[in-house]
Amino acid sequence: MVLVCLNTGCKGNTPAQTSKTDSVKQNTYSANSTAKPTVTVKNNDEQQFRAFLKKFKETVKKGDKTALRSMLYFPLQTLPQWTSEDLKSTTINPADGLITVTEYPQYADNIFSKDAQRLIPQSREDDLSEIDNNTTENYYITIKAVIDKGSTLYELQQQYEQRNGKETSYGFVFGKVKGQYKVISYFCPWPLKG
Repeated sequence: MVLVCLNTGCKGNTPAQTSKTDSVKQNTYSANSTAKPTVTVKNNDEQQFRAFLKKFKETVKKGDKTALRSMLYFPLQTLPQWTSEDLKSTTINPADGLITVTEYPQYADNIFSKDAQRLIPQSREDDLSEIDNNTTENYYITIKAVIDKGSTLYELQQQYEQRNGKETSYGFVFGKVKGQYKVISYFCPWPLKG
């Protein structure tokens, strides 16, 4: 149960996706290493997340967008990630990226694209991050407002090459809401709405 953060971005990533060093707990264990890491199960939070992630990956693989809807927290944040630094030079209204449960069907194919359906089930430890509970990044502070106090945010981010040869990425942030893990945000390099 090792969570590793991604610190490299790809073309089209927002600054928040490429500069997580301050907001994500670092783990130097390499997924390719033969040495066994020393792992301490932190608490029931991580166990609950792992169980949810397993079910999430299985449901994505099946392509059951109706079942996936029940795994999302609404309103779901869908804006590209922003940094606290971004807020100094631009106005970001988090409400612009929120989608409701009734809006979900029109965005489901974008959130759970064919690429996502192929890649999420194959995700590995190095695609996962644990977000520092003391992060100062506005994006995480904003989405954290809906989760249970004291619980941990986890992020799954995957980078891949599209058919046109251009690199892109997407990500999901998971948080515990009323005792259950849910997807509380989805992001990609461009706004989902509008």
